[in-house]
Amino acid sequence: MAMVGLSLAIMVGWTTGGLAHSEPSARSLKEMLAQADLVFHGVVDTIEYVLSEPAGLEQVRIPYTLVTYRVARVFFGQAPGSQVTLQFIGGLNSENMRYMAASETPQFDVGDEDILFAQGNTVRPCPLVDNRHGRLRVVGSQLYTETGRAILLSQGDALDFGVRYRLAEVETTTVAGRVFAQRLPERGARSLPSNAVDAAKVMSLLDNLAQQVPAPKPFANASAAGPIAGPDMTPAAPPLEGATPGAR
Repeated sequence: MAMVGLSLAIMVGWTTGGLAHSEPSARSLKEMLAQADLVFHGVVDTIEYVLSEPAGLEQVRIPYTLVTYRVARVFFGQAPGSQVTLQFIGGLNSENMRYMAASETPQFDVGDEDILFAQGNTVRPCPLVDNRHGRLRVVGSQLYTETGRAILLSQGDALDFGVRYRLAEVETTTVAGRVFAQRLPERGARSLPSNAVDAAKVMSLLDNLAQQVPAPKPFANASAAGPIAGPDMTPAAPPLEGATPGAR
């Protein structure tokens, strides 16, 4: 399984680590729709942690997080029912009580309300368009990024991003009943109220734009019932001495 764009960190013994957060750039909602298999609005109902099957000899089991949403509204694609389960690499390993997090994978809590642009569920390490940037967080009827930056709307269907706001929903996450603070940049962070776009406005725009893009690929729902194949973590062979990078 390709791990491009995902750097992994281990948070040992319940100690949160500082993950590097890339910031989003302006993006067209229509472009995001065209890449997605399913776009929906929902609320996190349950969170499960599952260990993968080893990809080969001398390989370890990798934790995955299964996030089940109660679907409120589908904008694009076909949901499997009233619930959708997304599969993310990383999570709690119950065997050693360590938490593995990927820098481009969101952190979830039961009750979180989001608009999700799902892509490659059960296949991609983070099954969202643009990884964690494919999650638009609904807080107090307004939209924010994973790190609490205000989402703005400009030039028709373009998402832009303002300053970061201090939001409890963003700054803390709960794992196995323990609440942890995420390390987010403090410089320039503001307190509410914010100028973030109203979620209802973006939802209405998504309804219209969904009619303008080709039909999506079928959406594959995740499940804890079957085994999850872990990624191949075999280190790449070192380059041959004198070989040109990228040459075959």
